[in-house]
Formats: sequence, C-alpha cells, structure tokens
Amino acid sequence: MDLRSQLTKRICKEEVKHLASMAEFSFDDREFSEFFQLLYDEDARVSENIAWIMSHFNKVGWGRLDSRKQSLMEEAMHTSSTTELRLLLTIISKLPVLEEEITIPFIDFCLDNITNMAQSVAVKSLCIYLSFQQCKFFPELLHELETILTSYDGVPLSPGLKSARSKVLQAIAKNNKRNK
Repeated sequence: MDLRSQLTKRICKEEVKHLASMAEFSFDDREFSEFFQLLYDEDARVSENIAWIMSHFNKVGWGRLDSRKQSLMEEAMHTSSTTELRLLLTIISKLPVLEEEITIPFIDFCLDNITNMAQSVAVKSLCIYLSFQQCKFFPELLHELETILTSYDGVPLSPGLKSARSKVLQAIAKNNKRNK
C-alpha cells in the first residue's frame, strides 16, 4: 500500500511515530519532497495526517523541514482545517527563527489570531509564542505584542492561554531589560 492510501484512513499514534521515523531517516530527498507535498493534498485527512506525522519529528526531521519553513507558514495562513492549523503552528514553533526569514504577513497572522475569538485556546497560545519568536527582533512589534497581551489584564483566561501570556510577558520584560 502506498503512503497516500494509508493516510486516507485513520492512523494511530504508533503509526505516526513509525512514519515520522521513516520520513526522517529512511527517505531520500526525493521521497521526503513527495512526503512533504502530501501536506497540500485535497483530502483533508491526508494533509492533517502528514502534519500530525511531522509534528512528531525529532531534531533530524526539524532540520529537514527548516528549508520549508516559509511553505509551512503559507499553508498555516491558508488552511481551513483547525486541526491542520494547530499542527502546523506546533511544527513552526519548533523551528529556529532567524530575523531575515520573518515575514510581515505571518507576524500579522499570529498577532491577529491571539485575539480571534473563533480560534481554539491551542491556536491562540501557539500564536502568542510564535509572535514573540518573531517580534523579539523588532522593538516596535514587541511593544505591540505586549500591548495585546496586557489587554487581557483582569480577563478570565483558560489555563493554557494564561500560561502562554504569562511566559511571554516575562520573556518580553527580560528582553527589554537586556536591550536597555
């Protein structure tokens, strides 16, 4: 059975881990590119399963995805699947962020989704972390992120959102102190 056929069905976590290991260590560059292209499959189950598999990569897999970071960001901004969005943001958050790779559309996407009531707590929390990873290079954007996060003062938040907000506000304070 080919990989795409396997991914049209429900897969379990053990299969995900096995396929992640295969993609990381056994696939040559051509096979890995074909594997990555399944992220754009018209079947939502296939693209979600590929994202789920990639979210289980280790250091080797992250290295193979690093050159595809912009593609992952584009897909995150355009997917209609909340499951795929959460998984893509998780993957992107594991990749190193270099100042020259930052794009304004993705920063805006992350900042906008922090306050988007339609988004899940997981997506909002990931957007908080990703916003900081990108904004830390630009004082004016970091201030904008801080303003967004402090607008939640006194607002009841879920534990996940509260934790992300608190950790990033602490990181902003530390970053501001270092840059003075």
